[in-house]
Amino acid sequence: MNKRRDAIPEHFNSAEEAGEFWDTHSAADYWKEMEEEEIEFDIQKRTFLVPLDARIYLIAKKKAEVEHQTVEQLINTLLTRELAKT
Repeated sequence: MNKRRDAIPEHFNSAEEAGEFWDTHSAADYWKEMEEEEIEFDIQKRTFLVPLDARIYLIAKKKAEVEHQTVEQLINTLLTRELAKT
């Protein structure tokens, strides 16, 4: 069975664009075209997931929208400000 496939784009303009391509295409169909790559990561920042009460999240979400920020940015700013007081 000979399936017709789209060519892998030379470059994606964003991570979202790459995600959209691979959401609708299987890497198995392109295995012979792929090359092995060596990459290194130097992670400078860690992210911690902290459970948050739904009511607090909704309040933060509304405030973040008004301030044109993400909820993450708003909460990080508030925590940094509050913890600096101690």
